[in-house]
Amino acid sequence: MTQEFLSGLLRNVNENEHFLLHNGIRFTEVAEGRVVAELELNDVVINRWGVPHGGALFTMGDVACGVAAISVRGESLVTLNASIDYMDRADISGKVTAVAKVERAGSRVCFCSAEMFDCNGKRIAVMKAAMSYTGTKLDFA
Repeated sequence: MTQEFLSGLLRNVNENEHFLLHNGIRFTEVAEGRVVAELELNDVVINRWGVPHGGALFTMGDVACGVAAISVRGESLVTLNASIDYMDRADISGKVTAVAKVERAGSRVCFCSAEMFDCNGKRIAVMKAAMSYTGTKLDFA
């Protein structure tokens, strides 16, 4: 993908994805096959035990994997399957960061992974996802 497309993709997800804006998820880096996203820890995403809700982490990982997959082919997609392993509690004094990357992009299916870290760099969750390209090209240039 061109740098123009990747810059447009970054701008698009940060400005036009209202669900992400509502939940405090923002992308800080988009490169071909690799993205970085941050989850702002606030009352919307903290559960009754004082840690980030598992659903918020799942959402962040799923979207990060999807954006990583789009960055490779420039096509819209849907999630076929995703699983997450929650490994540790997050320190809630800062943000959670997700680093997602494409493991393998086939002609139709893209396999991705995402690791999530708390503000101290402690790995708190790992996601694996399979995405299916729809064939519909995206234009963010």
